Amino acid sequence: MVAPPPLRTVNPRATIALLVVTLLVVGGLLYLRQTVPASRDQAEMRRYALVFPPEDIDEIEVVRGNDTVNLQRDASGWRITAPIEDRASPEAVDRLLTTTRFLEVRDRISGKDSTLMTDSGLRNPRFRILLRGHGEFRLDLGADTMLPGQIFARTGDDNSILRVPATIVELVTAPATSFRDPRLTDLVADDIEKFTVRRADGEMTLRRERGRWIIEKPVRTEADPRAVRAFLEPLLGLRITGFGSPLAAADSPAVLPGQIAGITLTTRGGGSIDLEIERPGGSEAPETVRARFAPRGGALAVDASALALFEISPEILRERSLGFVDEDTVDRIVLASNGRSLTLIRNGDVGWMAKEQDRPVPDADVAALIEMFNAARIESFRPAVAPGETGLDTPAESVAFYSWLSENSAEEAAGGQVIAQAELGSPCTDKTVYARTGHTGEVVTVDNGLAKAVRRLVTSKDRTRDKPTAPDG
Repeated sequence: MVAPPPLRTVNPRATIALLVVTLLVVGGLLYLRQTVPASRDQAEMRRYALVFPPEDIDEIEVVRGNDTVNLQRDASGWRITAPIEDRASPEAVDRLLTTTRFLEVRDRISGKDSTLMTDSGLRNPRFRILLRGHGEFRLDLGADTMLPGQIFARTGDDNSILRVPATIVELVTAPATSFRDPRLTDLVADDIEKFTVRRADGEMTLRRERGRWIIEKPVRTEADPRAVRAFLEPLLGLRITGFGSPLAAADSPAVLPGQIAGITLTTRGGGSIDLEIERPGGSEAPETVRARFAPRGGALAVDASALALFEISPEILRERSLGFVDEDTVDRIVLASNGRSLTLIRNGDVGWMAKEQDRPVPDADVAALIEMFNAARIESFRPAVAPGETGLDTPAESVAFYSWLSENSAEEAAGGQVIAQAELGSPCTDKTVYARTGHTGEVVTVDNGLAKAVRRLVTSKDRTRDKPTAPDG
């Protein structure tokens, strides 16, 4: 039997030495952690008049003699509460906070001498900035120094007299109105659920339904979301150029018929706001126009883009696409031109086949046709044109895209669902033809490029050379 090896004893002195080293390392780390940030804070406080996190400030008070500007932050953002009540400009507040936070100290003088405090203008400071939030900070601004571009300043109850750049004076002496947000609203088009435009020539109402814009009045039809956004965004973001510009009453003798236009906007939360615009007289295009908007104090002057309220119409906002086709959802395309037809069928992994000729059709041809259909735009709506003039009783060309109920199957019994379709008739101009859309059945005009593409596909025997082309123009 082999004897076990003798047990090794631990040297107590080595253990104690290791423990001491460990404690010294931990103590050193704690010391550095406490002293390094403090040293950085001291360096910041020596370099700048005030050191504070701007995001922690919830209230700003600027005292300038008998005038006080008060700014407060709530859940919706910054507001000016004195001497007027309004939404504040985030940019103006940010400039004031940033300038105050990074106001560099050029020199620091002991203010124990009362004469120095008086001569520097800090015994009764010209301006005072109070910041409240996670703590309170005070900055007093006194007289100009002998050095150009510098003034005397003092922070809190510190007796030190500071020399700082005078650039901050421009911000604290700015008119109270400069702190008001120059944007009419802080809304965007996605915040609006409904709006009604009122003019002397009638009303127009649009409503969002299941994510799509619908014109409800004067005719019910689909609206183009891009056109609606292009109308709403500039209107919601109108630049206010002046406050207190009175708008004449609509029934005032000084107001000519058609000079006043209004819009009521309903937001997602269910609230509504009203804006009225007065079109100025004269033939020259104005730079600003008068408006009335209660949430911003009533009478305003706004930039002239507000005159779009007089130009907007249902035709401008109407949906102008023939429809939208996703190539991945299409199983069959039926084309016709001058009495001849062509049916394109998706045949599993093989690709597209021409049913009548039982031969493949290049995927690029089908993709180009779908792209052209999606890109086609309605040039004009022509409900009053005589039926015989349109050529739509017997359309020259037509195209219809189907999704088949039996996936990747061409069986007639499976049945198909129309995704989009259009009928193309007689020429209207050199570059347009009459058309009838599948989703509304209305008579419109479109670029003749789509009709030419359908004609080529139906009549061409060599699709590798003869492919759909882009619309003319």
